[in-house]
Amino acid sequence: MADSKHLSQRPNLRAHRGRRRESRRKSSIFEEKTIDIVSPGHLVGATNHVFCMGRRFATAYQCLERSAITRHWKSVSGKRLTPRKKGSPPRRQGPSKEDLTMSLELCTDDLPPTDSLEALEKASKRIRKICTFLQSRGNVPSNLLKRNLHYIADVLDIVVTDDASTDSRKTKVQQDTKNDPSKDRFIDEDDELSEVEPDAVPMEVRDWLASTFTRSASVTKSGEKEKKTFRSIVQAVRAANLVDRMSTSAVTYPPTVMKLFKQLDDWSFDVFALNEATNGQALRYVTYEIMMRYDLLAKFKIGVGTLFNFLEALEVGYSKYQNPYHNLVHGADVTQTMHSILFQTGLVQWLTDVEIFAVVFSAAIHDFEHTGETNNFHVMSRTETALVYNDRAVQENHHISAAFRLMTDDNLNIVYNMSKDDYKDFRTLVIDMVLATDMSYHFAQVKQMKSLLSCPDNIDKAKALSLVLHTADISHPAKNWILHEHWTELLMEEFFRQGDKEQELGLPFSPLCDRKTTMVASSQIGFIDFIVQPSFEIMSDMLDKVVAPISPRGSLANQSNATISEKVEGEGSPQNGDQSEEPFEFKVDRVWDGHLTGNKVKWKELSTKDQAEKEAREKAAQKEKADSEAQTQNTPDDKAEDKKDRESSPKITANGTVSPGDAVKPSTSPENDEQASTKEEAVGKASPEHVEKRSTEGEKKGSIDSITVKSVTKRKESGV
Repeated sequence: MADSKHLSQRPNLRAHRGRRRESRRKSSIFEEKTIDIVSPGHLVGATNHVFCMGRRFATAYQCLERSAITRHWKSVSGKRLTPRKKGSPPRRQGPSKEDLTMSLELCTDDLPPTDSLEALEKASKRIRKICTFLQSRGNVPSNLLKRNLHYIADVLDIVVTDDASTDSRKTKVQQDTKNDPSKDRFIDEDDELSEVEPDAVPMEVRDWLASTFTRSASVTKSGEKEKKTFRSIVQAVRAANLVDRMSTSAVTYPPTVMKLFKQLDDWSFDVFALNEATNGQALRYVTYEIMMRYDLLAKFKIGVGTLFNFLEALEVGYSKYQNPYHNLVHGADVTQTMHSILFQTGLVQWLTDVEIFAVVFSAAIHDFEHTGETNNFHVMSRTETALVYNDRAVQENHHISAAFRLMTDDNLNIVYNMSKDDYKDFRTLVIDMVLATDMSYHFAQVKQMKSLLSCPDNIDKAKALSLVLHTADISHPAKNWILHEHWTELLMEEFFRQGDKEQELGLPFSPLCDRKTTMVASSQIGFIDFIVQPSFEIMSDMLDKVVAPISPRGSLANQSNATISEKVEGEGSPQNGDQSEEPFEFKVDRVWDGHLTGNKVKWKELSTKDQAEKEAREKAAQKEKADSEAQTQNTPDDKAEDKKDRESSPKITANGTVSPGDAVKPSTSPENDEQASTKEEAVGKASPEHVEKRSTEGEKKGSIDSITVKSVTKRKESGV
């Protein structure tokens, strides 16, 4: 019975033991319990628990370390990490070794102070490291780049400040001091032409000078204060400029263009040869090369692609009307001439970077989209352009407006990175310079510059540069004869085309626009005497005054003059017999004077020939007219004489014999005999002098007839 009872109670025992295990499992691990006997199972469980806790602690430590590195990288790079989407490939955990190396090498925490000597060396090393990372990786985190560049800028600011304090005298020479002393009002220029003697030039040339280079009313321009700008060296090492210069590629020239560019600084540069070598792209090549020589692309952060897009659009505008003279070759020629004046005379040292950029830009756009006619033609024919600009500087206003309108496109905007103040000064100077190329302002410009040269104050830069651009625009008579003659042919052809249009519209011919009556040589002589030569003379005097203080030769001359004046003041007036040294007067090299003189001599020779041909043509025309009138009057008498001759002529009879007609017999009256004898005696008694005179007159008549035939043949061959 006992055994059976024990067996019946065994399931209850098992349930009791299970409940005990469950209660132990649910008990808190922090509850204090006393274990009398430690079994091997307890040791194994404790060991496993400690191992699991250690593994979890190691994993947590690794996660914390990774999160700290990620936070540091986010603070350096400025990037925001986003959670990985479902199905996307696993993302690389943390930064790479290259990123960590770059962040450590460009760290700005341990840099020396900016005013120490070590800072300069450290700044130069940082610039090289940034360049290395840009070349290898292509980018640098923006925050890291900003910190380093700010540090470099602070170091350079201190260097620039020190240099400016030590070289204050040099910087004062380049600064603009005072406003324009004149009232900036153009003076009436009619009295300039009144000084020209009536017999000095033909009336047609005088009319052309009056209509082209004078205006009926004076124009008032408001003078503005010239803003002083100082471009420090810090702006040359900014990050954007550095990255842009590294991303742009240099333009390679063909060998022929490279050879021609060696003479780009010369006064008589052959722009026609360059246009042929560049396949009709002279303007873009000349402008790009000049801007590269003055380092304007780096200073104003202009991309090469953007610049070439703008220059290509300029060439399209210059070629819009297919003008013989006012085309892209003329734009390239004026741009090169401005560069030659700036470089050869040293005027570039007087200008800031913004002003140099404005000078090159103004020369390149000064005839953009020129229609090939004069402003007077637009006013007389009432074109849309004349209506828009109210008959004042019609073409020049359009050149400026159309050129700046191009830069509204971001792909053509070469002044995108220019500051607001620089752009304001740049645009103001460009407008003043291009408007000054209007030929009706010529005499006003010359008079105004004469008055400025007489003042002791400094010369206004805008007016000086405007005169230089105006002179460069009409400078081809001051180049060598080959270039000047070619430009003259193109210009006269453009004038003649305007005359053809005026004839079609029923308008009177403008001066020098009639193909049949224009005398080219005489017009060029008047153009040189009254327009070109005075312009170069006043420009040369202006350059002497401006360049003398900043040129090494000019500064030495000023020092020698001051020394001489001090000696005279200290020692008193020199005694009789003492010879004082003459002060040295600084003058720029006037390379244009010789060409002007030589070209004028050649035009005078051609003018003499043209005048002889003109007189011969007039005499031939008068003779032809007299012969036609005489032929018209003698027509009835000739018919009667022909009838009498036919009646009195001998006739052949049927037998073959000739029968005499009623021929007119000579008169045998005594009166006729006496007249005949008197004429014979007069001829016999004629002196050799009279005979020689008659032969000379015959020879002259024959030579005039031969000149007439040659001139007529020449004009037929030329298509006139």
